[in-house]
Amino acid sequence: RKTSVSFRDVCLLRVFQLGLTTLKQLQTRAIVTSPQQEAILGDQALSLVVRCLDFDFIGTNPEESTEDVGTIQAPSSWRPILQDPSTLEMLFYFYRHTVPPRSS
Repeated sequence: RKTSVSFRDVCLLRVFQLGLTTLKQLQTRAIVTSPQQEAILGDQALSLVVRCLDFDFIGTNPEESTEDVGTIQAPSSWRPILQDPSTLEMLFYFYRHTVPPRSS
């Protein structure tokens, strides 16, 4: 539990921001690459963002739980990013432009 809390407090926000930055660069075509590499990078960045949001922020979900929870308990330091309309617009953009299972 201590390791999980330390990772959350020290690293996870930065990892989340890195995933969002990569998605934004792909969306704005700031990264020049082949279509195949772009699809792979987009898939990996989106997966990273989703996994950050899936993190057990409050430490109550058992490891073996497979339930999909519709809400997250993100730290207050994440609030400006999560409430930024451009973040949501970008995530919905990738939802519309990717194929399942990433968009599901």
